[in-house]
Amino acid sequence: MKFFLLFILCLTGFPSPLLSQRDPASEWHLLYLQIRDRLIVKEEARRELRELEILLKKAYPENLKKGTGDRLCFPLKGYTPTSIGGKQGSGYKPQGYDFFDSNQHKGHPGHDLFIRDKNQDGLDDDTGKPVEVLSASPGIVVSVNLNWRPSSAIRGGNYVWIYEPMKDRYYYYAHLQEVFVKVGQMVFRGERLGTVGRTGLNAYRKKSSTHLHFTVHHSVEGSPTSINPYNELMQAIQK
Repeated sequence: MKFFLLFILCLTGFPSPLLSQRDPASEWHLLYLQIRDRLIVKEEARRELRELEILLKKAYPENLKKGTGDRLCFPLKGYTPTSIGGKQGSGYKPQGYDFFDSNQHKGHPGHDLFIRDKNQDGLDDDTGKPVEVLSASPGIVVSVNLNWRPSSAIRGGNYVWIYEPMKDRYYYYAHLQEVFVKVGQMVFRGERLGTVGRTGLNAYRKKSSTHLHFTVHHSVEGSPTSINPYNELMQAIQK
């Protein structure tokens, strides 16, 4: 595993954790690529993830842990909870979901937040502008995917993963058009992460309405489990 990380880090331009102080966010990103592409067995991935969560907590600045509040920020700027798909959060269907199955996972362990985009150009029909995706929480960016192409089988398209050390939570934002953040970046609640798009295997198809896929996981010792954030989204701060 360590030699794989060193090789990939050199190729991707991330600073090597073996040649300098360890960079847990970059290591998380590379581990997730292995999980996503099924290049690692679940038990090894869980062990690695448990170690990285400890390091991420240590790396998170103490001054950023204060005054963060418990309420989420609604992830779509200028939108309200009425954009949540389904009836009273019925879009959340976690049955059969396993974080370590990643790109091949079952179920729908999150909520789709739809924008006004009848012509499917990725722009808000009222403003004619992209809709910004905001960070629901403070935390550390631990993985991003960029430059998705229709030939790619990646279901999330362009995505962002954020880890919130204070609550042991992961937040996943998928189907983005643009991504404004990078791995290792500390973000505040309400900070811009990117814009809503139509990237991803199914989201790209005409039958899919333009939306942000948003999921929340609670992790206990390297075992992320999806939780339903519907009630939190209903009470979220709107910008």
